Amino acid sequence: MKKIVCLFVIICFSYNKSYSDNNYISYYKECNKAKLLIVNNQFSEALDLYQQIFLEYDKNFYKDIHNACLCAIRCEKYNIVLELAEKLVLHGYSMDDFKSKAFLSFRESQEWKKFNKAFPKLQKQFKSKLNLDLRRKYYQIFLEDQNIVSNGMGYGTEENDRKLIELSKKLHNEYIINGMPNFLHYKDTMNLKYFILHRHYFGVKNNAKNNLENTKDNIYQLANELNWKSILLAELKKGNIDPQFFANAVTYNDYKRPYGKPALKIDFEKEKVLLHMNLKPDEMKLKNENRKAIGLLQLNENNSDILKNSWYSKYPFQKIKDSLKLVTNPNPMAKLKVIRKFESDIRKTTPKSELDDFFLGNLSEIKETHFHGLTL
Repeated sequence: MKKIVCLFVIICFSYNKSYSDNNYISYYKECNKAKLLIVNNQFSEALDLYQQIFLEYDKNFYKDIHNACLCAIRCEKYNIVLELAEKLVLHGYSMDDFKSKAFLSFRESQEWKKFNKAFPKLQKQFKSKLNLDLRRKYYQIFLEDQNIVSNGMGYGTEENDRKLIELSKKLHNEYIINGMPNFLHYKDTMNLKYFILHRHYFGVKNNAKNNLENTKDNIYQLANELNWKSILLAELKKGNIDPQFFANAVTYNDYKRPYGKPALKIDFEKEKVLLHMNLKPDEMKLKNENRKAIGLLQLNENNSDILKNSWYSKYPFQKIKDSLKLVTNPNPMAKLKVIRKFESDIRKTTPKSELDDFFLGNLSEIKETHFHGLTL
């Protein structure tokens, strides 16, 4: 009987391991749930969720570990803070990264001494994982890219497009040999540079698709043959890039916006600021299904709590209503000017949020807004 039970446990473990190795979309979705818990100050629940995620998935992104570590600090679970801080060092954190106010109580704890002692060995272990020669190659490709785009000619010119696609082929050759670079999981300045290389490839490809007369040219045929979208989607599912990397790269210059454009619904009836897309309900549903399929947070009212970490949570509904009653100018722009003035004031005077030390995305800086329950 014991042998059967052991065999069952091994089979279940193997199944879960195989599942997590090949389906990181669930990883991203669970991390989205954790962020929503954080903005509602449910740090213990968020920490439990992150720990479960890290148990199930071998590959983690430093921002997720950072969030989990700060949750543990809020819960004063310094034994867990120590574990996660050590993991952060293995994901590129230096001692300077722990000097911020967010880690103050950790630095004052007994576990900090243990961390200090372990830090040199952990940092050495991290550096041993870095392929500096390969990193230098990617940096050189990035410099070539910047040299091309600095001429100001933009997309659609044959010379520029050809150079960018040929550069992307060079990037593709490195991918065939080395796969995706591991620094994409770490805190590393190369992350943005590597992303830009892909964004410029899709900038050329999508611009050509928008102008169909260009697509028969050999260079655009080569762009299609590189097949980066399929490659990046596969790497997304394997946990080697995150959803924001994928979506922001593949949709660059794509006017169809398959993952939608974040907007805000300023609801003066409910006095709430809500996540929104300026689309018909069926179109919005389709875009959100696309977002869900790659692990992006869906842009709907149910996820509007993510805005609590922004000045929008202090939106001056009543002050605006009262002031608009005094506006006699029938021009809608006169009322809009009043609204923008109050928005600007509240944005400037809203103090830094206690949650600003977490990585919660950039949805709080959405600029497209739509008023509901208000006549201009």
